[in-house]
Amino acid sequence: MTQIVPVCTVADVRAEFKKRGISVSEWARVRGVSAQLTYQILAGRKAAVRGQSHEIAVLLGLKPGLLGNADELRFAHTPSVADLADSQSEKP
Repeated sequence: MTQIVPVCTVADVRAEFKKRGISVSEWARVRGVSAQLTYQILAGRKAAVRGQSHEIAVLLGLKPGLLGNADELRFAHTPSVADLADSQSEKP
């Protein structure tokens, strides 16, 4: 999991794109995320709550958060995905 903390505003993000001469589409393509979804987040039309929209908002610095896959998510009371797979393979 990767934790990214800096938080900025949409105006800050847009100014950074402009200052660097990088389009939103190019930024999205380089990071392997949806350009359309990135535009929607920047326009405030899409809530960045989970999934790729969360990932985009965290990468842009619009919200603090962690990046990772669902299989990396562990709670104190549950075994890891690897432990579950091992227990399944041990059954006859």
